[in-house]
Amino acid sequence: MTPQLVEGQPARLDIGESLPCRIIGFSGPEVVLALEAEPAEEITRGQPAYLLLESGGRLQAVRGQVKTPSAEEIVLRLTDDIRLGQRRAFSRAPIPLPVTARAKDGSAEWSSTTRDVSAGGVCLGREGVDPGPGPLELTITVASHEVVADARIMRLTDAEVGVQFERIEDADRLLLASLTLAYHRPR
Repeated sequence: MTPQLVEGQPARLDIGESLPCRIIGFSGPEVVLALEAEPAEEITRGQPAYLLLESGGRLQAVRGQVKTPSAEEIVLRLTDDIRLGQRRAFSRAPIPLPVTARAKDGSAEWSSTTRDVSAGGVCLGREGVDPGPGPLELTITVASHEVVADARIMRLTDAEVGVQFERIEDADRLLLASLTLAYHRPR
């Protein structure tokens, strides 16, 4: 059974000593962990490690390598197979941001608010508009910055449109990933 990763999930980081931690978020095989205890020795970049997770009543170890160490957080690049607790490859967070959505064929345009945000896509309010089959061009306002992306409709309900980014600048993807990680960091 492949273990699942979910934001907020308790775990342990085994680097020769076992440290309690919590999963803050993930981006593909990279997992951000908040350490809940100080290690006896300094954690170094490239150091092999295991992420210990309880899944289905069993403790499972997922092999990885420390990518970015710090005193409070560790980025661990997993080398074993994992299954994310969600169907997504990126963490998401319920962050409301202003967004303008336009159908690429010009059939619809509306202003809304994101319901959740990730580096891979967003869910936005539909506001009764028929967005058509897609694709959409989105303009998401983050502070005074505009994130512009082309997106494919993945899920459509009466109230929401879930989209996956097809084209987005790397810096904008990183900005959205940073927002979701900040949301899930312990306060």
